[in-house]
Amino acid sequence: MSSPRLTRTELKHLAQEALMQGIGSQLSYWRPQDYDTAIPDGQQEELREVMQREADRVAKLFGYKDGAWRI
Repeated sequence: MSSPRLTRTELKHLAQEALMQGIGSQLSYWRPQDYDTAIPDGQQEELREVMQREADRVAKLFGYKDGAWRI
């Protein structure tokens, strides 16, 4: 027996939760050496801060609070 179909809104919420979890995982395990482009030592922390700000922007777009991506 199959489960009842999800509504469009339920699908959207599941997608948003999955994306927030993915952002959280990426930021938790992020290492500058994972990039093909070299990131100067003095800018690695700056890049992390920019990534966190952008993650907060996505969280707000989805109706979450700042830092919702933190695991």
